[in-house]
Amino acid sequence: MSFPPAAIFYLPEAYSLGDKRIMGRQAAGAGFLKALAREKPERLFCYTPKREFVDQFATDIRRSGSDTTTIEWLPPPAHRRLGEPGLLYLPDPGLGPYAWRRARHSPRAYSLCGITHTTMTHVAMGMLSSMPLSPLEHWDAVICTSLAVHKSVDQLLKAQAAFLKARLGARRMPIPQLPVIPLGVNCADFTFREGERQRARQMLGIDDDEIVLLYVGRLSFHAKAHHVPMLLAAEQASKGHKVVLVLAGWFSRDATEELYVRECAQFGPSLRRIFVDGRKAKDLKAAWAAADIFTSLADNFQETFGLTPVEAMASGLPVVVSDWNGYKETIRHGTDGFRVPTLTLPPGSAEFLVERADFGFDNYDTYTALTSQLIAVDIPAAATAYSTLFGNPDLRRQMGAAGQKRARDHYDWSQIMKLYAQLWTELGARRRSKVEGTVPAGAIRPDRLNPFTMFNSYPTRTLDGACVFALGEGVDRKEVQRRLSAESIARAAQVVARPQVVDEIVGAFEKHGPSLSMSDLIRHMPNVPGESVERTVMVLTKCGVLTLQSKPKATPSASRP
Repeated sequence: MSFPPAAIFYLPEAYSLGDKRIMGRQAAGAGFLKALAREKPERLFCYTPKREFVDQFATDIRRSGSDTTTIEWLPPPAHRRLGEPGLLYLPDPGLGPYAWRRARHSPRAYSLCGITHTTMTHVAMGMLSSMPLSPLEHWDAVICTSLAVHKSVDQLLKAQAAFLKARLGARRMPIPQLPVIPLGVNCADFTFREGERQRARQMLGIDDDEIVLLYVGRLSFHAKAHHVPMLLAAEQASKGHKVVLVLAGWFSRDATEELYVRECAQFGPSLRRIFVDGRKAKDLKAAWAAADIFTSLADNFQETFGLTPVEAMASGLPVVVSDWNGYKETIRHGTDGFRVPTLTLPPGSAEFLVERADFGFDNYDTYTALTSQLIAVDIPAAATAYSTLFGNPDLRRQMGAAGQKRARDHYDWSQIMKLYAQLWTELGARRRSKVEGTVPAGAIRPDRLNPFTMFNSYPTRTLDGACVFALGEGVDRKEVQRRLSAESIARAAQVVARPQVVDEIVGAFEKHGPSLSMSDLIRHMPNVPGESVERTVMVLTKCGVLTLQSKPKATPSASRP
């Protein structure tokens, strides 16, 4: 059975790893695209605004192993063609604008599917909380990458529901499906050949009797995992052992790197430290191959799933992670490694920080940093976990093997894509079913209201079939071209009025004139859509090629003295 067809909303930034900044959502997007290519779908639509992006998309798909997939370009103005694949996949949860575009024509034309990444930003919260106010249906979905994310989204929607009930008396709140599908890894990328571990340790200058404790990820104490709890716990546990702490990642600023160097010496003086540039594939692979234990004590709200512990399991490493976010589901405590307890404030606490961010006093980075200071990892428990693994190589091997099997069975992209295929197939079945939706065809987005509707009280008169026009005095075809080619008119005219329609309108007046009503003019041009005729008449009237002959009826406001 072939993989379900789909259109992929593609902007290169969302699916590629940068040379200087590697973000989790980009790593997830790149992994997804490679996994999709390995499924070898017969046909993929690339929904993107630029032709060169299509070429890059096609290159990505071919490079990832699918040279048989037919790639078709769907630029956004052609969104009505999304009914051909039947589903549009977006790399974020912002389905609302696309649902409104679909609703103007047919809510059942295709399904929409997005995915969560960080949910703490104002933008992400806005995308998610607006779902009940958007014309989304039960044949749409936003994938939550962990149960923890699902619960946080649920909290957001509960708050929205409470407001809508109090404000409008709302009794129901239609939302898309919110399935939980984790991110995946390509486990084969983390399988090391015989001798590769020894070569990696030699490359990094690590002796055979040293134990390597590895952290992989962005080196950011406020946005990923604070290093001080890890250092304190590892320092305490390292007594009697030769421990090398390998930090594989990247710093956003030189000042942050300098801070890490200082505080690693301050809080982990017994630990030998090696910094590896995680943006360099060869160096990162060596770090994975050389490691004995992986750790990530994530302690901030902007983390949602956490891909690196799954990569660690795929590498056959035991893990020590915080009992936090998606780590709660991926790591089995006592089987694949250890989850270290965490503590934070009760719901509703530190509201002043929410206000500081809302007022713009703190930017997102500062907001994340301040809130993360109010999250604590159990340092003694982390030290116990490290000590247990430092002193027991057999347990390290046992937990590493268990985690590796778990990664292959549950988190390899080949398994995850089965869940995507099931979801996309289910959404298509829902869309084609007779179960009623909640959105009528032709629904109009209020905050994008047509200006000719919103401002219909502005003109003296609006165009209708009774309007009578004539060619302006002294206007011939040469004069028509002169006026339409004026710089201030030409650029807009090229968008709203086609030259061949202009020619047909002038020809109709020459043949049937000297004056014609709008109804007659449309009747004389049966092969041109009436709306196109109307738009072109307005352009020609604006530049004096045509003049309105009939007298407008006075509006009540115009008739007052």
